[in-house]
Amino acid sequence: MGRNKFSQAEIEQIGKLLKIKCSGTRFQQKEVRHKLRVRYEFNISDFNIQGQAFGYDDLQNCIRKGIIQVLDDATIADMKAKRERDRLRDSQGDTAPKDINR
Repeated sequence: MGRNKFSQAEIEQIGKLLKIKCSGTRFQQKEVRHKLRVRYEFNISDFNIQGQAFGYDDLQNCIRKGIIQVLDDATIADMKAKRERDRLRDSQGDTAPKDINR
């Protein structure tokens, strides 16, 4: 599962990418989906009905319905920093199961 909270600037960029995806070749569509996942942690499958295309208008509908939230830049920066700290902590942590009988 990706994010559902974005800054206005991120929403604008995601919207541009979705417009490109809808009018692009199969290769361009795959490239756009990759950019959405990597740059913005935006997974189309989190918001669309399986088997149906997801475009700019669908993005706007999700925002209107509150499924996707647009927050200020500072809040988004704090959120990203926390996610990065959590990832770092998880990657450094002991992943071996603990023996609770000791």
